[in-house]
Amino acid sequence: MSEGNVMKRIMRKIGIKQAMTAVFAGLLCISLGANAWQSVRNRELKNRLTMQRQREMADVVAAMADIEVNLQKLLIASGAAQSVSLLGETALLAQHVESGLSRLPLSAEAASGAMKFAGQMGEYVLTLATQVSGGSMLTTDDERQIEDMLTACQGLNAHLMSVGERLYTDPLPDVDMYGGDFSPWIQDGESGNSAIPYPSLIYDGPFSDGRSDAQPLGLTGERITREQAREAAARFAGTTTDQVKDGADSGGRFEAFGFEATTPYGRTNVQVTGQGGHLLWMMPEQAEFAQRITQEECLRNAQVWLADMGFGQMESCFVQQYDGMVVANFASVQDGVLLYPDQVKVQVSMDSGTVVGAECSQYLTNHTRRTDLEPELTQQQAQQMLSDRLEVRSGRLCIIPQESGERLCWGFEGTFAGEDYWAFVDAETGEAVQILRVANTQDGQTAI
Repeated sequence: MSEGNVMKRIMRKIGIKQAMTAVFAGLLCISLGANAWQSVRNRELKNRLTMQRQREMADVVAAMADIEVNLQKLLIASGAAQSVSLLGETALLAQHVESGLSRLPLSAEAASGAMKFAGQMGEYVLTLATQVSGGSMLTTDDERQIEDMLTACQGLNAHLMSVGERLYTDPLPDVDMYGGDFSPWIQDGESGNSAIPYPSLIYDGPFSDGRSDAQPLGLTGERITREQAREAAARFAGTTTDQVKDGADSGGRFEAFGFEATTPYGRTNVQVTGQGGHLLWMMPEQAEFAQRITQEECLRNAQVWLADMGFGQMESCFVQQYDGMVVANFASVQDGVLLYPDQVKVQVSMDSGTVVGAECSQYLTNHTRRTDLEPELTQQQAQQMLSDRLEVRSGRLCIIPQESGERLCWGFEGTFAGEDYWAFVDAETGEAVQILRVANTQDGQTAI
């Protein structure tokens, strides 16, 4: 081979290598450029996600602050129109908080208590709005509940603000932003979450907030006239028909005749349902009494009154005492089984021992005869499903409300670490359904 041909082959190889080098260099540049573009894109997405969560947190905190202000205003509101406006606005804000919490990067365990509280608060203030718009002002019980909600709101808002501050200073750890571990700042913010004492709303007792929008099961009987309702109102209030004058009627799910009754212990407002003449609620205008009679005697009088008024066999399941009144939740009993959904809240004056108030909407919503009250598990078998740390004092069969309906359970009372607890075990499956801590206060008990 000639020297010229050799040189041509060498030059050709060099050219190929240079071309390949150029191609590889180009591909490398493209790859680096793509990586750089993807990195910028990821930073943009991360920044956008951070800003979105910061806005959502700010919205929730602002809504909670507005709720606090509204609740404070409600405690000093003097007119029905003002109260209804504040209650309606608070209900919308509570829905906004519940929705906002569901979108924040918090664990289900961390957010569930706050979301439940916000949802219950929204339902409760809507109930109050209906009550006030029907002609009745807020009662002492209502004001106490609003004060409890205000305290819980302040605790929840302080917690959310601490989470929000960390979200701004350390928005997202350096991990996969889609389903990555956000626990470094979440855990810091959640450290005090369990200490927020969310109150059990509406009735304060166990399973007393389980209400339904379905057709009321206990609203039975034929349509009655106003005069028949007046006679019923006099009987409920313990007076005569000539001492009962017309008041403001109410509509909605429980259409009722309204009356004002003059009784030996003062004036009281009474609502009697148009269907069947059932007591919807009775509320004294005077809410403070002297304390001359024991709580036990007041409870006995309440039980006798409930039987005389046609509520059948009932037992007290939750008791408080304030303003010279014993305020007790009574639940129906069927074949020895306590029916928690069928509750009536009764107020008894400790001055006279007379029933001066009652709230029956939950009873009218749920009361019916149950057909299957035979447990698959014995009390002993169900108790074995509980932790050995709970020192059980007593147990009994009961029906408790659930979102999907009702459950037959064994309910146990016990203590752990010096605190009282109620634990409920499904009487068919053995599943531990619910556990409540009972806080003893100067006014009585509160279920948490």
